[in-house]
Amino acid sequence: MKLNEHIMKKTIFAISILSMFFAACSEKDIPVPDDFEVSVAQATYKLSDSVQFNLSGVPDNITFYSGEPLNEYDKRNLFSADNGTLTYKFNSQTRAGATLPRNISVLVSTDFNGVYNEASVKAAKWTDITSRATMPSNTASNADVVSGIINLDDLKVKGKPMFFAYRYVSENPTTTAQRYWNFGRFELINNVPGNGDFVLASTVEPAMFQVIEFQGADNKWTINTGTAAQHRLIHTANAINTQPDDDWLVSRGFDVFQTNAHIKNAVNVKAISTSAPKTFSWKYSAPGTYKATFVALNANINVQREVVKEVTVTIVP
Repeated sequence: MKLNEHIMKKTIFAISILSMFFAACSEKDIPVPDDFEVSVAQATYKLSDSVQFNLSGVPDNITFYSGEPLNEYDKRNLFSADNGTLTYKFNSQTRAGATLPRNISVLVSTDFNGVYNEASVKAAKWTDITSRATMPSNTASNADVVSGIINLDDLKVKGKPMFFAYRYVSENPTTTAQRYWNFGRFELINNVPGNGDFVLASTVEPAMFQVIEFQGADNKWTINTGTAAQHRLIHTANAINTQPDDDWLVSRGFDVFQTNAHIKNAVNVKAISTSAPKTFSWKYSAPGTYKATFVALNANINVQREVVKEVTVTIVP
């Protein structure tokens, strides 16, 4: 065996071992939320009562399934439907008096490889959908402008996730002040006839945007992680003669063919940005015996670890 080939094989082996090591470390960094517990003070409640569930532990996310029809954990599995209508909506704002050009683009890709670096973003095909949205005018005040409902059916590709991006590019930076941009709300819905709306996202938070800087260090995208409903994507304004900017925000990939199986409204009890509640109350709409289910989840973009807790409650007239 030639010396160079021997060295190359050793190098590949070492890289493989390191990759396995870092992957294992990443998984270890996400603990199983096994401190999560659920209990009730009694097994039977009147229909006029609200059932109070006592919660303990501090998972990143908690989801509740009441056990009522269309809200049963055991029937939660999603399936795909080709006949859905995919719609997208967001809010945006800029500052009053900001000058043209607009210097912002809203983009969609179905062939981005999910590697969040400049080379991968450049290698993907991105469709510019900015013109489909209502955006702030040049005289807009510091208030949100709703994009309107944007139909994306023509961009869906079966078996391919859909990624969303906001791109901030300065134009004529030596002579023109650039705009400030602030995006909030991220509503992505698949509506299937006879099966209702399946909400893939209703706020910015579940889109899990990541920042990718192509050019310019003066101003960058920032992600304001307040409560889920207050998540904002912000790019401050560049003054005249500021270094040119080409800055991207890219979301996670969405399976835009997903729809409801038998779940209508699973309830989000806790998001990663909120404090862990000690109690959660639910009022049942009809007598019966229900299997209430709580799912506690710790996760990052690569790893998800969950614990499922079930409590049976009986509701009497």
